[in-house]
Amino acid sequence: MNSSRLRAWLELVRIGNALSIGLASIVGYVLSGGSSLRDGIALFLSSFCIGAAGNVINDYFDRDIDSINKPWRPIPSGRISPREALVGFFVLALTGLGISLLLPLPCVAVAAVCTILLFLYSANLKKRLLLGNNTIALLSALNIIYGGLATNHAYAAVLPAIYAYLLILGREFLKSLEDVEGDAKHGVRTLATVYGPRVAYAAATGVLAALIAVSPLPFLALHFNIVYMVLAAIGTDLTIVVALAKARDLRPENAWRATRLMKLSFVFGLLAFLFGAPTSLVQLA
Repeated sequence: MNSSRLRAWLELVRIGNALSIGLASIVGYVLSGGSSLRDGIALFLSSFCIGAAGNVINDYFDRDIDSINKPWRPIPSGRISPREALVGFFVLALTGLGISLLLPLPCVAVAAVCTILLFLYSANLKKRLLLGNNTIALLSALNIIYGGLATNHAYAAVLPAIYAYLLILGREFLKSLEDVEGDAKHGVRTLATVYGPRVAYAAATGVLAALIAVSPLPFLALHFNIVYMVLAAIGTDLTIVVALAKARDLRPENAWRATRLMKLSFVFGLLAFLFGAPTSLVQLA
């Protein structure tokens, strides 16, 4: 595979996004008391592959919409054919599911459910008002729970999963602004296409403002350390505020920049929980 083809595939799987998905499962695992290197590697690789598969199948089904919204993407630009992308989805999904077999049975079940949901989301659910947004937010939360299920204390992963759900739901509402033209043409029902970009922006602002409001609670009530507070305040909350400011004019290109910035919010949020949690989080949960 030459360098240009490799770059196209890395873009198709959204390598940064897939890595953050792998990190999320590790956060759930560590916060739930997990310590096995073998299980940690299996969690990371399986969630990475399944997340990458979800990104590939999303671009496969979105190829006509992306020809309007994002013609530079690998499939509409012709760098990767739809057939190649479909094969890539199955290879990545089956690899991720195969690796999950090294983990406890609840993890295997969640991996299978997430793989099915990712396919259904791209094929149909994303076209349904609010259902698609909530599916992606739920999958992000389940990814953290997935790590927790490799231990006997999965309940300790619930708190960061709730935070992930809110952050991704707000981002999904904001993301509908960047895709509004292509979505409207192809019958995708989002807040932006059904009620207009202003309503979508207001919904995103409301969800993300609620997240910012509750972000100090682990520090104030659950004995999280100052590292959590710094990473949450600067890495997550501040980037959310900047992202909302960028998208305030409702222009698709600025919404695109805002949602890219919010990927940092997600990663910093994971790091805040990973490095800021008390050692006794399992008992606290």
